[in-house]
Amino acid sequence: MLSLRAALVVITLLGAAACTPPADPRLGAAEDFRSTVFDLVGQDEAQTKKLNSLRLGMSGDDVIAAAGAPAKRESRETDRGASRETWVYDGQLSTIGTLTFEDGKLVQIQTN
Repeated sequence: MLSLRAALVVITLLGAAACTPPADPRLGAAEDFRSTVFDLVGQDEAQTKKLNSLRLGMSGDDVIAAAGAPAKRESRETDRGASRETWVYDGQLSTIGTLTFEDGKLVQIQTN
């Protein structure tokens, strides 16, 4: 009697599994996309944290050691004749910070 019950349970389970529709591939793609976005946001947050740890007066070499190299550098001379350099840090999703140096020293930190 027990084996008949076990056989009915197995048949019922197999029948239910056969009726289950296949998984929608869009669900897997959506989960992959979500995971990728969270990874990119995490990378940007880590870089922003590095930029926020900088201190005014640091040299360019000190900044690179602490926060890495910028994506872009722009140089010009001010009206007073000082050299001014702007460093732009791009994140994975947007620009995350801009640093301004005058005569080789960090004078302004802007983060998003």
